[in-house]
Amino acid sequence: MKSDIYLNDSDKIKVAIIDSGINKNHEDLKYLRFKEYNVLEKNIPITDEFGHGTSIAGIIAANDNNFGVRGLTNNIEIFDVKILNEEGKGEIENLIEGIEWCIDQNVEIINLSFGFQTENEQLKEVINKAVEEDIIIVASIGNTFGMQGNYPAKYDEVISITSISESLKRSNFASRNNIDFAMPGEDIYTTNNEGGYSMVDGTSFATAHATGVISNLLLLYRQEEQTISFKEYLELFSYKEQGWNYIDYGNGILKQEKRIDNEKIK
Repeated sequence: MKSDIYLNDSDKIKVAIIDSGINKNHEDLKYLRFKEYNVLEKNIPITDEFGHGTSIAGIIAANDNNFGVRGLTNNIEIFDVKILNEEGKGEIENLIEGIEWCIDQNVEIINLSFGFQTENEQLKEVINKAVEEDIIIVASIGNTFGMQGNYPAKYDEVISITSISESLKRSNFASRNNIDFAMPGEDIYTTNNEGGYSMVDGTSFATAHATGVISNLLLLYRQEEQTISFKEYLELFSYKEQGWNYIDYGNGILKQEKRIDNEKIK
């Protein structure tokens, strides 16, 4: 996940983390710019009882300081949307409301590190609405141990993420099929809701890695004033090991290294 791209520190991407909330008092997160919307308890400040959202936020954007962990981007403003309760459970109608709020806030990327096994027409409609507003939606394909993945990651309009290990093998818990990219999702050290740090596993955390990288590449895409689509641009930054098949790894790993002579990174 190393990077050799240069970004102007003043440029920010608006990234929504729709999840269980974020501990904004965490030493590695408290200096970030936040805006929040509590779907579950209107007008009540968000707390992260479950801990999932805080871990996602740390992977994406933990401060680059002398302790703890470092996130993948500092060029970010976070829109913290709480739809998951203290048990990590959420309703589709709450997700739909959260996405609608994100559309109204003109966010540019939505991170969805969870999903649903059943398809929902209203969810599909709001996903389409967000995409029509040029919002990039990054979602985890799920932890179904090689079975079919979850919605909304399975939708073509969504960038779906699976998990790989440090040895670049598909995680045994990860879903298969409908994959766009594979990112680190095992033995990930990140922020927790108690103000400390924890090791976590899952396609949820692979998705957070993808969101961090995509945020940086979106800024670079704009800096370079590219004429190709952003989807095509992402594929230029992807890497595949020999023998990787599409149903397990999609287009491969997203990297943060500059292209050379417009060829795919090796």
